[in-house]
Amino acid sequence: MKTLASLAAVLTLAAAPASASEVRIAWGDLDLATPAGAEIFDARVRAAARKLCRNLPMTAGRAACQAAVRDEAVTLLPGAAQVDYALSRVPLVA
Repeated sequence: MKTLASLAAVLTLAAAPASASEVRIAWGDLDLATPAGAEIFDARVRAAARKLCRNLPMTAGRAACQAAVRDEAVTLLPGAAQVDYALSRVPLVA
């Protein structure tokens, strides 16, 4: 199974050093070239981000942490998967 490991140590170290952890996000079962597959991936990333950032205050700090997790998750995808994901997020123009 293809998974991404998102290291939260950098993201949460300042707020709670003891809570730094790793989350794995499965993506190998998804077709990231389709909007449906990309949406499932996004949902998995959001769940991982909530878990990793849960100890931060409900302020811009938590939002920034969740955005960083999302950015890192997409960055950790292999190149072809990144392209498929990006293209599936582009709205169709008729």
